[in-house]
Amino acid sequence: MATLLVGADGGIGRATAALLRKRGDEVIGLDRASGVDAADPEQVEAFLRDKPPITTLVHVAGTVNKGSIEEHTLADWHRILDDNLTTVFVTCRAVIPSMRAAGGGAIVLTSSTAGRTGGNRSTGIAYAAAKGGVITVTRHLATALAADGIRVNCIAPGLVDTPMLDPLTEEEKRSFAALTPIPRLIPPTEIAEAILFLLSPAAASITGVVLDINGGRWMG
Repeated sequence: MATLLVGADGGIGRATAALLRKRGDEVIGLDRASGVDAADPEQVEAFLRDKPPITTLVHVAGTVNKGSIEEHTLADWHRILDDNLTTVFVTCRAVIPSMRAAGGGAIVLTSSTAGRTGGNRSTGIAYAAAKGGVITVTRHLATALAADGIRVNCIAPGLVDTPMLDPLTEEEKRSFAALTPIPRLIPPTEIAEAILFLLSPAAASITGVVLDINGGRWMG
């Protein structure tokens, strides 16, 4: 049995992979940077064909596009939704059968504070819409798969210190951090630790939850 880690080459992905391996998991990393588009069902199916059965899925992939709605093209909209939301649909759909066959499993998806608040110009409309969609997918699957012993949860990080923040200026980073009760960027390892908790037996009764990790920016 193994863990499929989507977005394995990103900042949160690397931190999560390190902790999963430390606890003894076999980690199968899937990332566009290594040549697999997680929004393409055929590519995902081919990638998984010779892999061991997947009983754990962690999805931390995503991209952002700054600007107002007028500055977003339709191509931008489709690309951001594919990267952040379609990849969730495709990879969940691909691994659920092996989880059912194993008698259960666990899935952790990644939303964002933008998915809670609607975002702003620095995240863009498509990113906020996609991350809001991830929350809805989490709740849908948590209900639909509970009888199969599959738990589905979601994390919603705030400003995490990863390359995804590269489009922001240093001043923008400081300004956004200053708006939170805990005014700092979040280390990727803190996000990874939360993911491991949601995958662990300690979270055996937790499903359909959105865990906000944002320094207090969103307290809904």
